[in-house]
Amino acid sequence: MKTKKLYETDGMLFSFRANVTETRKTENGYAVILDQTAFFPEGGGQTADTGMIANARVLDVQIKDGEIWHFTDVLPDGDTVECKLDFDERFRKMQNHLGEHLLCGAIHKLYGYENVGFHLGADYMTFDISGPMTSEQIREAEILANRAVAQDVPVRCYYPENIAAFEYRAKSEKLENVSDIRIVEAEGFDRCACCAPHLDRAGKVGLIKIVDAMHYKGGMRFSALCGFSALADYDSRLSEIRKVSALLSAKPNEIARGVEMKLAEITELKKNVGALKRELTARKLASIAETDENICIFDDSMDGNMLREFATGGMQKTSAVFAVFSGTEETGYQFVIASQTVKLKAKIPAFKNALGGKCGGSDKMLFGHAEAKKETILSFFQGNQSVM
Repeated sequence: MKTKKLYETDGMLFSFRANVTETRKTENGYAVILDQTAFFPEGGGQTADTGMIANARVLDVQIKDGEIWHFTDVLPDGDTVECKLDFDERFRKMQNHLGEHLLCGAIHKLYGYENVGFHLGADYMTFDISGPMTSEQIREAEILANRAVAQDVPVRCYYPENIAAFEYRAKSEKLENVSDIRIVEAEGFDRCACCAPHLDRAGKVGLIKIVDAMHYKGGMRFSALCGFSALADYDSRLSEIRKVSALLSAKPNEIARGVEMKLAEITELKKNVGALKRELTARKLASIAETDENICIFDDSMDGNMLREFATGGMQKTSAVFAVFSGTEETGYQFVIASQTVKLKAKIPAFKNALGGKCGGSDKMLFGHAEAKKETILSFFQGNQSVM
């Protein structure tokens, strides 16, 4: 006997009585078949319902070989059982799913595009359409979908008698040759083939909001949130806005201007810091005496740009090799080695072997990271004057 699908005709049914017709032991618990169920099995891009069958928690629901199996943690007590769905989870899914119908219906009505993909998770929803849209068009469709919510139009789920002559929006071309197609209709706004449970009135969706849109496979992919999911998202975003508002000392509706001012301030500070770094580098270079020997300097205050600039000026101080290192014994040393006379690329193997790290670059300048100790590095440069 096939399980009666109560969710097909009454999406607002959250508790019911049923008879247990079969049970099986599974690897992680038990599988249960009921004579009737309001639990929606995973399908059509929507995850399964959860809840309770008597004392047993329903963890998943799947259709296998035409049977609806409820996967539970323990065996339910009794042959006739009280069943209860997790209301919040199921209600949020129905809010988001009906919201998706209204959005896709609005897009189809306005621009003729088809819905070609859909996924509804526990706290998010995405759907794909078959053509591109501008931001103005997206906004227009969003307003039209929310108008159905504002008008609180009735929603009905049914199987039309003559589907071949019936006009509806199909989720897949494969549905065209199926005789028993279930229709979800938001009166005056949308008719769509769908197997999932739905709210009985559009007003219960609460709010429909597209939160992201991107071009995808010649069409568009949208992320949207409805009802309580939209409220939770709004609360989260508002919390972050308040934090940024406080950090910028700007009103919540003026944070963009606050960020612009802060970025301008940072840009100016970077210019000043850059000028000070160049001045510091010039002063350090001025304190170095010219020589015919290798010069090896350690300075943990330099970043990559300063090392390069310092080495560029430093190689003018010697006819041999100029090397500058920045870092610590624990983290290793970032370095730049430069020379006007020595062809450095030929020395890379020797540098790698002595410095214990990575090294690469040109004949005039090498860059790398050394893991050798400071004493070892100094000894290498001081003891290889002729080799260099």
